[in-house]
Amino acid sequence: MAEIHPNNCKMRQIHNVDFGVILVQAFAWNCAAWGKSMARIAVLFSVEYYDAIDHPLTGWDKVPFGLSIVAGCLERAGHEVRCWVVCPRTSLHRVAHEIVHEFGCDMAAASAVTTQFPLIARLCQHIKDLKPSIPILLGGVHATVRAEKCIAHPAIDAICVGEGEDAAVAWANAITNGEQPSGIPGLWIKVPGQTEVERNPPAPFRTDLDEFPFMNYRHWERWIDPRDRTLRVVVGRGCPYSCTYCSNHALRRVQAGRYVRFRSPSNVLAEIRMIVERYPDLESIYLEIETIGASVPWALQLCDALAEFNAARERPIAFRANLAVTNQLVQNEEQMHSLLSAFRRANLLTVNIGLESGSERIRTEILRRPTYTNVALIQFCDVARQYGISVVLYTLVGVPTETPAEAVETSKVARACDPLDVAKSIFYPYPGTKLHELSTEMHLLDEEHLAVTAERSRVYLKLKDFPRWNVFFEYVFMTWRVFHHRRKTTWLARRMISTAFKIAPGLLIASLHLREVLHPHRHVSSKVVPSRIA
Repeated sequence: MAEIHPNNCKMRQIHNVDFGVILVQAFAWNCAAWGKSMARIAVLFSVEYYDAIDHPLTGWDKVPFGLSIVAGCLERAGHEVRCWVVCPRTSLHRVAHEIVHEFGCDMAAASAVTTQFPLIARLCQHIKDLKPSIPILLGGVHATVRAEKCIAHPAIDAICVGEGEDAAVAWANAITNGEQPSGIPGLWIKVPGQTEVERNPPAPFRTDLDEFPFMNYRHWERWIDPRDRTLRVVVGRGCPYSCTYCSNHALRRVQAGRYVRFRSPSNVLAEIRMIVERYPDLESIYLEIETIGASVPWALQLCDALAEFNAARERPIAFRANLAVTNQLVQNEEQMHSLLSAFRRANLLTVNIGLESGSERIRTEILRRPTYTNVALIQFCDVARQYGISVVLYTLVGVPTETPAEAVETSKVARACDPLDVAKSIFYPYPGTKLHELSTEMHLLDEEHLAVTAERSRVYLKLKDFPRWNVFFEYVFMTWRVFHHRRKTTWLARRMISTAFKIAPGLLIASLHLREVLHPHRHVSSKVVPSRIA
C-alpha cells in the first residue's frame, strides 16, 4: 500500500473546524450554566456480565452510548451529572445510599434493555425508599418498546419513548425550576394526584448529530477496568435494514424523520483528538455504527479524514467498525475495492460482519437480513484479507424453524470465511421485535417464564426439530467447527469452556477471576470480539 502523506493546508482547515466545534460547545455549556439553576442528577445503568463488582463494565464496548450523550446534554444544560453502574452482585442499598446521601441526588435518569430492566428497577426502588421525592426518568429500548409496563412500575415517574436527549433536558430543567414537567415530546409522565399518565408523542429524530456534545469519558472511568484502552466513538445512528431479531425496525417507527444519520468527519475527528489527548497510550478505537457502509460516500470521506489524522501520528490508531455485506456491494467490484482501499488507508484493520446463519433460507425468510449469498460473503472476506483487513463474524443459532443441519451449515460457511474470530449468540426473543412476535405465534416460548438472565447464551425457544440441548451444543461446538487445525487445542478448549459457562454468569465470572489470579499480567478485557449492538 502506498504511504499516505498529510496535506498541510487541509490539516490546518480540519484543525480550525475542530477547534471551532469545541469553542461552540464550551460557550453553550457556560451559557446554560449561567442561566439556569443546577441539579444533581444520578445517571444509572446495569450489566449482567462483569469482571469485578467495583469495575462492572468489562470494557468500553459496554458503555451505554445513548445514555452517555443524554448525560452530556444534561451537563451542557448546567446540571451536575454523575454515573453509576451496578451488576447482579452489587449492594443496591449501598449504591442508593451513595447516590442519595453522599452525592445529594436531586433526580435520576436510568436506561435499560429488556433483560436489565428488573435490576435497574430494583435500584430505582432502593433510591425511592431512601428519598421518595426524587423523580426518576427511565429511557432506553425497553422503555420505548414496553412503555406501558415500564410506566406502571411504582419507582418510575416518567419514561422516554424514543431518543431522549432533548426530552431529558426539558424534564430536568422543569423540575429544577420547581415546575411539574408537562408537554415534553417523547415523555410519558405521572402527574401527582392523578391516575392518568400524560402521554406525549415523540418529536422527530434529530437530524444533525454534530449538535450533540461529545461523550464525557470521565463519567465511566470509575466503572471500567483501568487497563482497557479500546475506546469507542459513535459516528452514526440508525440502521438501514429491518432484521426481524433486532429492535431497529421497531425504533424506526417510533419517531418521524430520517432514522439513519451520520456525524460529519470533522466532528468525529474532533472527538478522537480529544480522547487521544486524554488517553495518550490509546491503541485502537471502535467506530460505533450499525454499518459503516450505510453510505459509501460518507464512509470514504470519513476514511480520508482518519488517514490524514493517522499520517500525522508517530503511532497510528487502529480502527474497527461494523459492516453489512450485501450482494450489491460485492458485485460492484469498483466500489468494493474503493471501500476496502479506504479502510486500509485509514488503518481500519477489522470489520465485524453479520453472517448470522449459513442457511440462506433462514437469512431471507426468517431473519430478513440484507441480501447476500454465502458465496458473496466468502468472496468479500477473501478480498478483505488481500487488503490486510481481518473479519470478525456474528452468528446466531436457535432461531425459529432452524434445523440442526442449518446450524452446522453456519459453522461451515464461517470456516470458509476464515475469520479472525466469531461472536456467537443463541437467539433471544427480545420483546418488540418481529421475531419475538413470530415465536409467540408459533408457541415456541412461554412468555411468562422468559427469563432475563444469560441472554444470547441460554436456549429459550422450544423448537420442534431442534432440541434445546442440541442448540446449546452447536453454540458451544461452533468454535471447534470453525477453528480446528487453525488454532491451538488449548485455545479451542478455553474458548469452548468459556462459551459454555456463559449459561451461568456466576460461573463464568468466577472462571475469569481464577484466570486473572493464575495469570495476573493477562489483560482479560482486551477481547478481539466486540459485543453486538443491542
